[in-house]
Amino acid sequence: MAATMADFVVLVLIGAIGSATPLILAGLGEVVLERSGAGIGLGLEGTMVSGALAGVLGAALAGPWAGLGAGVVIGLSFGVLYAAALACGGDGVLIGITLTLLGTGLSTYVAQVADPAGTTALSVPTLPTISLPGLEQLPVLGPLFTGTSVSAYLAIAATLAVWWMLRASRLGLRLRAVGDDPASASVLGISVRRHRATAALIAGGFGGLAGAVLSLSSIGSFAPMMSAGRGFIVLAVVILARRHPIGVAATALMIGIFDSLALLAQTRSLGLPVEAYQLLPWIASIVLLIVDGRRRARRAHHLPPQKEPT
Repeated sequence: MAATMADFVVLVLIGAIGSATPLILAGLGEVVLERSGAGIGLGLEGTMVSGALAGVLGAALAGPWAGLGAGVVIGLSFGVLYAAALACGGDGVLIGITLTLLGTGLSTYVAQVADPAGTTALSVPTLPTISLPGLEQLPVLGPLFTGTSVSAYLAIAATLAVWWMLRASRLGLRLRAVGDDPASASVLGISVRRHRATAALIAGGFGGLAGAVLSLSSIGSFAPMMSAGRGFIVLAVVILARRHPIGVAATALMIGIFDSLALLAQTRSLGLPVEAYQLLPWIASIVLLIVDGRRRARRAHHLPPQKEPT
């Protein structure tokens, strides 16, 4: 019985890692965008689904690594559109909604043109997997390090890189300064507009990469709307993680556990209908946001009142 439970937990964790990887990658870009004060990436959903399509088309032409590159390029193009619209004085919320509608609609159209109804669905090679020597021999946890998609290790490396960039690099410090106090940053000669445009490009590139990982890590094909709202879940993950890269990885993994349960429910009986488990990531996100909001409200209530300037 204990072995069976341990095997089940390992299966859940394996699925959670796969589900969390695109959330982590997209969340890292969103952290950079928000820390720079460039708004909230409501266009992330459209960026991810477009990156997923670009990943499949790129992989069909030159392999999965080219697919990742294609996803990044498409994501960068969405970042350029976002930055340009902001520079023209557009509202960040409306820009994001427009980009999501553009990405979902355009990806659906292109997919139907490239793969018409009634034809065999386009299938491409997936990203390679890696087994870590030594760790794969560990009892119980060995399967976590056996045949793991390279995208998971890419997410770990990206998390550490973004954490270091925001904490120690010149670019990261300037992005944070622009987000915390743009007026003072401008006085010091830091271009607010240029750095926020840079943040938009970074966020777009990560969003496109996350979409490509979504389609190439294990599926190897594209379906319209396959992001299934993950772009909006990423926004909740970033809020819960307080815009910290390490927190994004931990929170995304927690959300991924619920998503993994939903996937396992399709192949085995877990006591609830499959649809109930498919709602778990959304329910978990909403509950965690409510808990976080109540905690923030209690903390604000206990802060000493601010004195009015004289």
